[in-house]
Amino acid sequence: MGLVRAINKVAALIERIASLCLAAITAVIFISSLARYLFAAPIPDSHAISSLLLGVAVLWGLASVTWHDGHISVDIVWLLAGPRLRWFMDVCGLLLTGLFLALFAWMLLGRIETVLASGQYTVDLRLAIWPFYLMAWAGVVAAVVLCCARLCLLVFRPLALPERAGVGSAAEEAV
Repeated sequence: MGLVRAINKVAALIERIASLCLAAITAVIFISSLARYLFAAPIPDSHAISSLLLGVAVLWGLASVTWHDGHISVDIVWLLAGPRLRWFMDVCGLLLTGLFLALFAWMLLGRIETVLASGQYTVDLRLAIWPFYLMAWAGVVAAVVLCCARLCLLVFRPLALPERAGVGSAAEEAV
C-alpha cells in the first residue's frame, strides 16, 4: 500500500499546482480589473498571462482527473457488464487514454520547440511564452505517468486502486 500512498501524495501535489494556477488567474484578473476601474491602468498583459495560466491549470488538472478516473464517460454499458468485462473495458480505456496523452505530450513538446525558436513574447511585458508551454507540457507528462500507474495497478493490484467515483457507484448504492 506504500506505492498507492505515494501516488496519492503525488496526485495531491498535482492538484495543488492546478489550484495555485487557478488562484493566480483569479488574483491577476481581480487586481487588473480593480486597477482598471480605480486607476484607469490595468495590469499589462493580464489577459495573456491569465490565458496561459489557464492552459497550465487545465493540463495539470487533467493529470488529477486521470488518476481519479474522473473523465466524462458514458457508463451505461459498463454498468450492465459483469466484473470481468468491466475490468477489460477499464484496461482498454486506460490504454487508449494513455496513448492519446502520450501523443499529446509529444506534440506539445514539438510546439514548445517551435515557440522557443520563434521567440514569442507577450505584447506589453515581453514575457517569454515558452515557460508556460513547458509547464503545461509537464502537466500532460504527469497525466501520462499517473495513467500508467493507474493501468499497472488495475492489471496487477486492482484492489489497491482508489474507489471509482461515478454513475456506477451511485447506482450500486441505490440497490
